[in-house]
Amino acid sequence: MKLWILLFFCYLNCFCQNILVKDVTKFVGIDIYENCYYLQNDALHKSSLKNDYKNIEYGTPDVIDISNPLQILLLYKFFNKVILLDNQLSFINEFDVPIGTELIANASKDKIWIYDNIKMILKLYNFKTQKTEISSIPIKEKILQLKGNLNQAIIINSNNQLTKYNYLARKEATINIQNNLLPISLNNTYIIKENILHHKNNKIIDTPNEIESFEVINKKLYFFKKNNIYTLSIYKN
Repeated sequence: MKLWILLFFCYLNCFCQNILVKDVTKFVGIDIYENCYYLQNDALHKSSLKNDYKNIEYGTPDVIDISNPLQILLLYKFFNKVILLDNQLSFINEFDVPIGTELIANASKDKIWIYDNIKMILKLYNFKTQKTEISSIPIKEKILQLKGNLNQAIIINSNNQLTKYNYLARKEATINIQNNLLPISLNNTYIIKENILHHKNNKIIDTPNEIESFEVINKKLYFFKKNNIYTLSIYKN
């Protein structure tokens, strides 16, 4: 009987996923208000808005940071430019970043984290003064992902390691993530391992195969697969 109940709930989980958006180029993430951001036809979209943001001059942004919905960052690497948008996807400002800027992330007002791919260092950059305030020591491994806030920067490197740096750009802790998939926000309390969503080492729910990226907000799993964004309710014990 228990086996049949388990199979029944697995069946329900498979068919309770809903398509949120179709034909998406990239799933950017979900903000704290459950707005979904994505790239489609070279434009940035936000699910709660009818308008979008498209920059004809610079093209498709290489990096988008929505961790602060009031200050959305778009990096255009070829031009060494960052665009600031507000919560309506309206233009606020644009500024130059140093040559070699590969990744960016929000830090605080007037400041962003930068990964310099030439010098292989992490920087705290003041875009008002156009000056680097703090730099890390050189990082041996290539950085693939970067997220940040006022107190820290979090990176994923090419060796499948997550490392946290403090506000002085000094390394604090490193953990191996192996082949586990982390949320876009790099909140490592959630991982997808062997097609199962875990929260703090507890199994939460089975997930579909071939998920490319995901986020968890307010007991909902949002995931990107084959150019579509899906949502699925999850229930933690």
